[in-house]
Amino acid sequence: MEVYSNLSTNSGFDSFVRETEKMLYSFAYSITLNKEDAKDAVQEAYLRLFKARQRVDYQKNLKAYVFQIVKNVCFDIIAKRKHENPIENLAVEEKVNRDTVLDRRKIIGAALKILNKQERMIITLLIFEGFSSKEAGEILGLSDSTVRNHYMNGRNKIRNFIIKNYPEYARSI
Repeated sequence: MEVYSNLSTNSGFDSFVRETEKMLYSFAYSITLNKEDAKDAVQEAYLRLFKARQRVDYQKNLKAYVFQIVKNVCFDIIAKRKHENPIENLAVEEKVNRDTVLDRRKIIGAALKILNKQERMIITLLIFEGFSSKEAGEILGLSDSTVRNHYMNGRNKIRNFIIKNYPEYARSI
């Protein structure tokens, strides 16, 4: 766990933002599935952290703390979106056009969309951001075993999606 003691200075805060910006955006996108909402969530999280920087306990895991802020902001955005356009929130089983999807990253992105929000967050934290299941549990307020359980369920769903929809890629998973 890294200790950040210089967030009280502008240069220290800027350094923290540069170090964490991409992983927070990736995490926010895994929740919102919307680029603009993800950018807004990360920006709002940094704003909240900046306002609270004098009160932050720097002996605790600051990355976990800012991930929690992003998670909460994303949930607020999703809740607001539900009230604005309820049609967008219907469960959609999206069949991805094989001709336009040639890239593994796009296939993984399509597979992530079939996961529930919890599984998507956990897969993103563990696989794409490199957090341990214990750290992901801290961020999400879950036990280590619950994180591992959701991870395995999500991983199985992704594998089955790829086998069903992209059998030519199934050998590489």
